[in-house]
This record gives sequence, C-alpha cells and structure tokens, in this order.
Amino acid sequence: MTKYEFRNDEPDIIHGRGYVYNLNYHIVWCTKYRNQALANPIIVDSLKDKILQICRENEYTVKALEIMPTHVHILLSAKPQESVTNIVKKLKGITAKWLFEKYPETMKEYFWGGHVWSPSYYAGSIGVTTESVVKKYIETQWNRPFH
Repeated sequence: MTKYEFRNDEPDIIHGRGYVYNLNYHIVWCTKYRNQALANPIIVDSLKDKILQICRENEYTVKALEIMPTHVHILLSAKPQESVTNIVKKLKGITAKWLFEKYPETMKEYFWGGHVWSPSYYAGSIGVTTESVVKKYIETQWNRPFH
C-alpha cells in the first residue's frame, strides 16, 4: 500500500489576484449504504491517485488524505471562488464514474444504479484560529485605536 507524504511547507496565507486567503476544509464522504467497497488496497491506492489528480487539475492543495473501507477523509485548501459544494460534487462525481469504469465488477458487486457515494457529506472549515479567538477579535473592535 502506498503511503502518501504530504508536505507541510505550503504557505498558510495564499495570495491570489485581488484576494488573500487561508481556506482549509475537512471533507468526509461515505460509500452508499456504508458498503465496504474500499477495502481493497489496489482500489484504495488508485483512488488516492485519482483524487490527487482531480485536486491538482482544480488547483486544490491536498494537506491530508485517507481512504477507509466505507469513507474518504480529505483536508484541502481551495480558492475562495470554489464553494465547498462544488468541490464535493467534483470529487464525488468524477471518482464515482471513474470507479465504475476502472473496477466495474467490484463496483457492481457493492452498488447498483451507478451510485458509489452516499448523497450526503461532512464539511468543516479549518483555520489557524479558534472560534472563540475570532469572536473576541470581532467583539473588541471598538477597543482598538485604529477603528
């Protein structure tokens, strides 16, 4: 099984044309009916490669990725123009079609109707500060000399 090493030397603050951002998302999605279709190490390794390819093509920076038998975890950074919904649609949609093309027998054993993934997903934003720090920063704006 391939072990993916993710570099931690990516800048936290990214400068784009007309914007500066640090948007990181922890996204999790599950197989339909929580079927353990992702237990085969060969499928897992090739699925990781496919997900990394999709992310490169869409300019998402992958910071962590793990595939479990019933679900996928990914931590990535994306430009502000990309909504989380669109990121998830691309990752789930492209990989579902690809899995059925690359591993048709295995996928048909677990799934029918062309659906690999559950329609739901989890997305959480990850930043360098906690919610309480941001709340305090906002609440104390009038206490600052430069307001």
